[in-house]
Amino acid sequence: MYATLCIKPNSKRSGRLIGTHQKLDKAARQLLGRNLLVGKNFPTITEILRFEGMQGPDGLKRKSPGIDEPEHFIIPEDDDGTLIQYIDNHHYNLVQALKKKDRVRASFEAAWLAHVITDGLTPAHHYPFREVRDELVGDADYVKVFGIELKGMTKRGTFAETMRTNWLYFGAGGLMTKHIAYEYGVAYIITPVLLKHLMPDDFTKQDAERADYKKAFYESLERINNLKMYEQFLEHGWTTELVIETRKILIPEIVRAITLAWASAANQAKEELKDDQK
Repeated sequence: MYATLCIKPNSKRSGRLIGTHQKLDKAARQLLGRNLLVGKNFPTITEILRFEGMQGPDGLKRKSPGIDEPEHFIIPEDDDGTLIQYIDNHHYNLVQALKKKDRVRASFEAAWLAHVITDGLTPAHHYPFREVRDELVGDADYVKVFGIELKGMTKRGTFAETMRTNWLYFGAGGLMTKHIAYEYGVAYIITPVLLKHLMPDDFTKQDAERADYKKAFYESLERINNLKMYEQFLEHGWTTELVIETRKILIPEIVRAITLAWASAANQAKEELKDDQK
């Protein structure tokens, strides 16, 4: 999902205006605070957002394209367990940071945990993007402009091959073009919406106190996948129906999953601290 314009590598304002990840994190942090006493050691939204945008997973793609990039894709019908392992790792690290009262590490883990969950529940990330991309790009070198590699812009054997490959990737109806168009569409849909209208209406304090982040993630994944939203977008583009589903179903489901993951970590850290003191 969209998190940064990726224009200036060191911009501290990147993503503030229409950053989807940032806005979802804000909604989730408010929802968490309303329904769970997380204590003063849980990061504030300001602290969490320091590790989004250019300081988050999307920033790595801008700074070092193709090198150790965290790719958060999941095929719901053929889940290989990779994405939930990312979630497990960040959840575990967040618990440990909360127990140690390490606010910087907790902020980092909370941000990256939310980022993975958001990407994992984004319909565009349920498409076999990597497989199709690898068929087009393979191990070709990236094009450089002023020494900076351009993500996806590749050089192949001949000029004609280079043009064809990049058109299939970035041209009208290309793989990356569609992906970006979908995610930018989501960003523009939620930008003017108040945070309270991005939250699930049925969230309760009992949900936060009994949070099961894995169960919550897979339940949200099933609800979202059943709508086949990205398939609708690929066929018809942004329709009124798709905009409404995004606003009323997709976004609240993502906010719910993020909130429950943070709540689960806070609850677990609290319980483990009690056990350690016995």
